Amino acid sequence: MNYDRIGLYTLLVVVVVTTGVFLWTSMHYQHASPTPDTHVDEAGHVHVLGVTLGETTLRQAEAILQSKAEVALYLYPAGHAKQGLRLEAFFPAIADHTKVILLLEAGSDQMHAMEARSAMPQQSQNGVVRMGLSNDDLRTVFDFTFSELTLIPSLDVSAVNLQARFGAPDSVQKLEDGLVRYRYDSVGLSARLGPDMLPILTFANPVAAR
Repeated sequence: MNYDRIGLYTLLVVVVVTTGVFLWTSMHYQHASPTPDTHVDEAGHVHVLGVTLGETTLRQAEAILQSKAEVALYLYPAGHAKQGLRLEAFFPAIADHTKVILLLEAGSDQMHAMEARSAMPQQSQNGVVRMGLSNDDLRTVFDFTFSELTLIPSLDVSAVNLQARFGAPDSVQKLEDGLVRYRYDSVGLSARLGPDMLPILTFANPVAAR
């Protein structure tokens, strides 16, 4: 009898945790946002996790997400989904162990100048090169805004979960290795799901969404 009761409690916990995955965009971190859910405002800016893409600075995002960011330049090789030079801020884990990556808004010339001042580039096995910023550049970038916000949740996210939270997708695209991309144009969301990988949810302002 006790085992049955424990099993029931375990099932209830799993259901509650799974349902809670999408509370990022409704309840958590929303104390700095005037509205409680993910949406696009009249100016075309996506509001998610209490931040506004294209308006909130990295410094403000740290305060809203209550976490410190690791900022670096990344050079992605040809053929990579992110091909080219990108300035990214990485939050290893916010409150529920979700990882967050912000794509900071910087011009090509500006990033190449930072690249020239960077130190100790490190290349990973997949060919991506990470470059640490100089102290002067690191102080500057915290006033930059960002054009994309990527979530890598610690819990599984299914197509059913996405539809329950955002409705029917505008498009579904099958990618390599069993990956599937779901796009929700109304909130600038591109979600990649697949076997044996953590879900990746990327928000961008609709005019720039891919």
